[in-house]
Amino acid sequence: MNAEKELGKKIKKLRKAMGYTQEQLAELVDIDDKHLSKIENGLHLPTYKTIKKLSEVLQFNLQDMDTVSAKEHLLNQHPIYYKAVRILQNA
Repeated sequence: MNAEKELGKKIKKLRKAMGYTQEQLAELVDIDDKHLSKIENGLHLPTYKTIKKLSEVLQFNLQDMDTVSAKEHLLNQHPIYYKAVRILQNA
């Protein structure tokens, strides 16, 4: 599974565990519900700003992702996420 799909799966799992619909979470994070759907389906990587908001609402950080390989792929393919992970770890 690629990093985008794994991240989306994690976000979807946390959203459902907290009892939010896509529409509710999208509103809390201030994004369009169609955009959230694309993130959850691994079709789009969220921006740092969106990751930060998602982490606050869903109470997670990227270090919670299940596999090391997916984290490494995400960080290597998208260097901005390295900074995002470091910031989220210290939040």
